[in-house]
Order: sequence, then C-alpha cells, then structure tokens
Amino acid sequence: MEVDTVNNLLAVESRNQTDTLPYFSVIDFEGLTHIDHMAAEAKEWTLEGVQGDYLILKRFGDYSPIQAGIQIIHIPSRTVLCTHLEYIIKEVYTEYIVARHRLIPSGIDYLIHIPTGNLMVQHIPLAYCVRDINYPVPYQGQVPKFMQTIDFTDQLWLQPHRDLFLWSYHTIQSSKYALNLSISTKTELLDSKIMLNDLDKLIPQPYFTVKDYIFILSGDKMKISTYLV
Repeated sequence: MEVDTVNNLLAVESRNQTDTLPYFSVIDFEGLTHIDHMAAEAKEWTLEGVQGDYLILKRFGDYSPIQAGIQIIHIPSRTVLCTHLEYIIKEVYTEYIVARHRLIPSGIDYLIHIPTGNLMVQHIPLAYCVRDINYPVPYQGQVPKFMQTIDFTDQLWLQPHRDLFLWSYHTIQSSKYALNLSISTKTELLDSKIMLNDLDKLIPQPYFTVKDYIFILSGDKMKISTYLV
C-alpha cells in the first residue's frame, strides 16, 4: 500500500492466491475509485508508489533470473506509459525516479521523468516527495483518569492531533479482540468508537493518519476503512 499525501490518493496491491498475479487499485480519500483491480502483466511486478495521475511499479532482478524493471501506468487511461527493463529504482522524487541500470557499474544514475516516462542522464535539482503520514506511538506515561475506567488490554497508543488526542487500544469481547479509538482533550474524554471487532489477535499497528483522515486496515488485511477526524 502506498499513499500520495499531496493528491489524497491511496494505491493498493493485492495478489491472486492461486497464481500470485498482482492486482492494483487506486482510490482517493473520499472513496472514489480511479483504478479497480487492474492486473499486472506478470507476477514479478510490485507496487512502488503513486503520484497524481501515475502509478509506479517495479520488479526485482538484481540477483535473480527475473529481469529487473520499472513501469509507469497512466491512471486516468489505465494504460502503460513506459516500461524500462533492466533498470532498478534507487529513489522516487517528485516527478522523477532515480534509477540505475542493472548491468552498468555503480555510480551512474539515470532519471526517469514520471509524467512522460522519458529516460535521461543529465542531473537536475530534485525535490523529495511530501509524505505527511503519521502513526500513533505506544503510550508509556501515567494513564489519565478519564482513560482509567476503560478496561483495555495490552498496549495503549497515543497520537496528538491538532488540539485533540487520539487514544487507540484493544478490548476483549466474547473471547475476541476489538480495536477501539477514543478522542479526548487534555482533561476530558469526548468520544469512543469500536473501529474493528471480532479479531482473533491483536493488531500491532492500529492505524495511520494523513491530514484529517484515519486509515485502518482490517485484521485480514483485505479491507481499508477511512474515517474523518
């Protein structure tokens, strides 16, 4: 799963369990689908990133007989913009990919212009991609009084968000786990909600946030839920 925090896009890779062929989907934060379950050309391709109208794929081949490669898909038309075989991604920047050729000695870098797919050698100033993604962290301090009435199990996570605090934790319900989210000020609990229930095991990372959006992956990792804080 990859996120474009500038254009509010989420790209997801899933695999067919029988032949392991990858499928790619792109949705925005409002739930609009831009690509729905688009099959890759071969099972060796995997998701690298998403930038605006472009989905970036890669396949490995550094020390294997499978040929390395980089592929860019134009999302609105759902067509392959370019495929550069024998190239390996070193880093992805805004509108550019820095790559090296698998058979050329190290030290020589190439640029791939993402909107056109053009390959070039010249060096130009590059800008890092904006990745405004945040995660809750395990809370190690004294549990506030307004949270002490909650019978949570295992770890308590905390994430400050603007003037509020997001608390996430598991509770036990009928021998199953439930993932909960509570919102508070510094002194008062405002609201609590069960985000996932009927879980067989604890979720090690409860969610991540982008801007005012909370993304939660289901226990079987087959569903993504989005909430607006």
